[in-house]
Amino acid sequence: MTFAEHLPDSGPDAHFRDAVAGSLRHAGDVSQLLQGGPQRWTDVLLSEVRAHLSGCFNAVEVAIGLHLGESWLARPVEALGPGYCRLAIERHPAVLSPVLLDHLRLRAAAAIALRMNLLPAPRGEDEGAPDISLADVVAAEALTALRLSVDPWLTPHPLEWSMRADLAAEAFADLVWAACALLVEGLTARMGVDHGAAMPVLVRAAEAIVARHDEQAGPFARAAFVASIVRGDNDVRDLAEQSAMRHDLLLVAALGAVRAGMPLEQALALLVDGTAEERAALAHLLSLSDEAFVAMLDALAPIGDTGDDSLLPDILAHYRGLTPEEAMRHLGRWRGPAPLIAKLSRMGWMRS
Repeated sequence: MTFAEHLPDSGPDAHFRDAVAGSLRHAGDVSQLLQGGPQRWTDVLLSEVRAHLSGCFNAVEVAIGLHLGESWLARPVEALGPGYCRLAIERHPAVLSPVLLDHLRLRAAAAIALRMNLLPAPRGEDEGAPDISLADVVAAEALTALRLSVDPWLTPHPLEWSMRADLAAEAFADLVWAACALLVEGLTARMGVDHGAAMPVLVRAAEAIVARHDEQAGPFARAAFVASIVRGDNDVRDLAEQSAMRHDLLLVAALGAVRAGMPLEQALALLVDGTAEERAALAHLLSLSDEAFVAMLDALAPIGDTGDDSLLPDILAHYRGLTPEEAMRHLGRWRGPAPLIAKLSRMGWMRS
């Protein structure tokens, strides 16, 4: 279950990897962060993050153009060419914030796992249990809305395509302001536009786009809503089981987050970057079967190091032996306000 990893200056996505590294310089040694730190950047994960970042930039750039309408600035912005922001980010990686990258990284990880489940099963293998139906109409409708919201993730996105920028509110605002910064620089350096005149126009467009953003329509908020309204241990257990078999890491994390008393993003981060004990603990809280637990590990394999296949019997034996008390103890240090936990994690304190 090991996939290729590279240092920041090598590999097929070296340029973008350097952009990622540039956004993290304030946090310490970049090579240590990307290679040996709590966050692992496999090639497939890096490429998927790049696709989501480019697609969301393309969508925001189009939205800014629509808001400019008949403004005098519309023509210079158009003259920069389509997809200007996704290209300019390579030259100006400093505009990428950890908040935006962290969210896109989790989003990309969930997308990769879902897409893996579309591959045909090897001959002779069970293709999975039939999808469950929730008796609660509201929960069933919320689950349908969630699955519709992640449908665009199931198709690989070329960098020039737009992707619905249905991010969490803070990450979305950061994305919009990053696009504005790139456009101001491009208009000034390439079009000869006075930045003092351009900035107020772009600011008005950005503020309007951010104000209209509906965070609750995004997959993360929809998954958290589903997890919050599913009632009864049997329904929670069945939905978690089916989600793991579908490689739906987002919903597994949402259900586990409710049980563990932590934000969804933190639970998903533990699945993607956590230790074997933390992954097992989240799965144990949801009473996943051995089969579903292994399916969850398979979904995580292209994203990070889930251990060698030869270790699977030991991993399963450890999983079966966990008690609820031990599971909560493994997760205890991660229960707290998400911004505080994220900063402690970047400091390395959470792994000490």
